[in-house]
Amino acid sequence: MEINSVWNTRLKEFYFEIVKYFSLIAMGVFYSFIIFGSVFLYYYMEFLQWLPPFFPTEVIASLVITFTFLKTGVRTFVKKADVVFLMPAETALSSYFKKSMFYSAFIDVFKLLIMLLIISPLVKQSEIITMTLLITFSGLILLNIRLIWIEQWMTTKLHKLIHTGIRFLTFYTIIYFIFIGLWTIAGTLLIINCFLWFYVFNKKARGINWDYLINQEEKSLFKIYKFINLYIDVPHLKHSFKRRKFLGWSIKKGITYKHTSAYTYLFSHLFIRYNEFFYLYARLTLIGISISFFFPAYGWFVAFPLLFLTGYQLLPLQYSINDSSRIYPVSTKIIKESFQKLLLSLLLVQLLFFNLASISPIFHIKFVSIIFMELLVIYWFVYIFASKRIMKQPE
Repeated sequence: MEINSVWNTRLKEFYFEIVKYFSLIAMGVFYSFIIFGSVFLYYYMEFLQWLPPFFPTEVIASLVITFTFLKTGVRTFVKKADVVFLMPAETALSSYFKKSMFYSAFIDVFKLLIMLLIISPLVKQSEIITMTLLITFSGLILLNIRLIWIEQWMTTKLHKLIHTGIRFLTFYTIIYFIFIGLWTIAGTLLIINCFLWFYVFNKKARGINWDYLINQEEKSLFKIYKFINLYIDVPHLKHSFKRRKFLGWSIKKGITYKHTSAYTYLFSHLFIRYNEFFYLYARLTLIGISISFFFPAYGWFVAFPLLFLTGYQLLPLQYSINDSSRIYPVSTKIIKESFQKLLLSLLLVQLLFFNLASISPIFHIKFVSIIFMELLVIYWFVYIFASKRIMKQPE
């Protein structure tokens, strides 16, 4: 294979595989988009009506677009084997990585156009999407790709943190000046940053950090496969774990040291370390808190499905425990009760956060009735619905 054809081959392989998956989940994605899009649109319109006229909405719009920039990356399609087979030809791969950067910039154009359409009601200018704005944002996209590419040469976490802070302040400032109509200042800042990061930083020749690029590419693929895994099983998906010391210490202090608590301890540690389940729980909890806080009148209505969804999506956690731990001399009944205890604790904590976010200083009997009903839903889910599905063989 010629070195110049590697990029096109990798791109075709990636889209051929992704198309196979999306051909299977297309209708599921479509219906999910319709449902969640409708819910988002409803609450977004409610949020716009709730905002007072004097509120500086450009601040929110600038933050949204800035975080969109920060969440982008450069897709290189590199693989672990490239360290052996392509590293010797690194000097001949400049066109390969240029294509990677232009491809990533092209994808970012669509993401930013969608975000600009969403946040346009927050910007008080009569027309937000103009030719001047598109040209300016094209410069911002290229600058962002350049700053992302530079990250591979950051040697420490502190350097990366400072670099991320610089990116945030740079993009937020420029975008804010654009949204309030100060184009001259925004354009000047953009030109200065482009000169700094494209010319000054580029004077010193640097080699490719292959380990960093491979790691970033694997993270990008993991996110795509994780999304597809919401609809069908993905064999390529590698589950990730992270040790959370403070939560682990809390579990050690909170769970009594006795024979019947062995699996309570194991399931609890598995939950806080298993990123897929931990972040799922955190996301659903934050969604419930946000809705309860901003729209307290609808908080109770959203709490019921969120509690059910959280518990239902945590059920597969029981099958993720290491098989070697099942040799412990603990009865099946105790294992089941341990998992039920974990579910009950997590749902009660989630319920507590929901109600704290929507609590009113004025006591109302309706509030107590809603909490009572939510507790009944949790009891029904843990001891009736989930009880039939715990310690069953996965399908």
